Amino acid sequence: MLSKKRIIALLFMLAMIATMIAGCGQKSNQQSNSATGSKDKQLRLVFVTPLIGHPVWLVAKEGFDDAAKKFGFQGDWVGPQGIDANAMIQQIENAIASKADGIITMALNPEAFQPVLEKAQKAGIPVVIVNSDAPNAPRLAYIGTDEKNLGTIGAKEIIKKLNGTPAKVITMQSTMDAKVANKMREAYEEELKKTPGTEILARESDNSDMMVAVQKFQNLLRTYPQANVIIGVAAEVGPAAAKVVEEMGLKDKVTIVAIDDMKETVDYIKSGVIYGTLTQNFYRMGYQAAQLLVENIKEGKKPAQQVIDSGTIFVTKDNLDTYKEQMKKW
Repeated sequence: MLSKKRIIALLFMLAMIATMIAGCGQKSNQQSNSATGSKDKQLRLVFVTPLIGHPVWLVAKEGFDDAAKKFGFQGDWVGPQGIDANAMIQQIENAIASKADGIITMALNPEAFQPVLEKAQKAGIPVVIVNSDAPNAPRLAYIGTDEKNLGTIGAKEIIKKLNGTPAKVITMQSTMDAKVANKMREAYEEELKKTPGTEILARESDNSDMMVAVQKFQNLLRTYPQANVIIGVAAEVGPAAAKVVEEMGLKDKVTIVAIDDMKETVDYIKSGVIYGTLTQNFYRMGYQAAQLLVENIKEGKKPAQQVIDSGTIFVTKDNLDTYKEQMKKW
């Protein structure tokens, strides 16, 4: 028969064993819950834009934000106020360091962006590039405008408008090393030069600054009074050209073809100072880039195409009321 002391000791040991078993069970449950939480955790996607407050890129933000609501991810919108490739690269570095689940960006300078995009790949972070590609860099997909198609469409509309009169052309873009703008401008020029007598009078840049563009057009239109066409391959160029053309009384002489659909551009189309604009589908870039990342991260799905044309529409007075709905269909 066990003594009272031995019974108490035995009961104490049993209690200790029960506590240890319970403790192990709780730890296991916590690990299980943690694993489930990791699997179902909210994704965080970072969009590194080249111009954080620019009206055109805010259209991409609208698409990105709509995708966040639809697919339930946290969307971070970051980037510099002015064109600055180094600042963008630093923001991508920050996204990698903070363990973002996916990154969307524009490869402003493909060669300069290559190392940081490779770093994202090594960290297991998928990247979708929009608007300006880095074809040699690792990326899940590229969504952007077919630059040659845009320039060709714009040039054909100019030729149609001039109705046999040779084009005397001034072009303007953000920077002279902007890859996308250069491809668009070259496509314009290639198509326009099929018409005898076409001259390219000047190629200028404005660093995405409306006031710089206005000042340059004031000088250019005095230097080249024969100019009858202005082509903008940066969003601010159309409104800047329109302001100067209107002030100088050249509305009926100079045909302005812009790019993108800033409010000022649309207003000048309504008043007839800008003939038309080539819209790039920034909404689609923001929305579809995010969708591709979510599907890839959650389902392992890869896009059917690695290069996706986001589409271009030539907008004039005739389709001002309908083009936006058209751009949301793809």
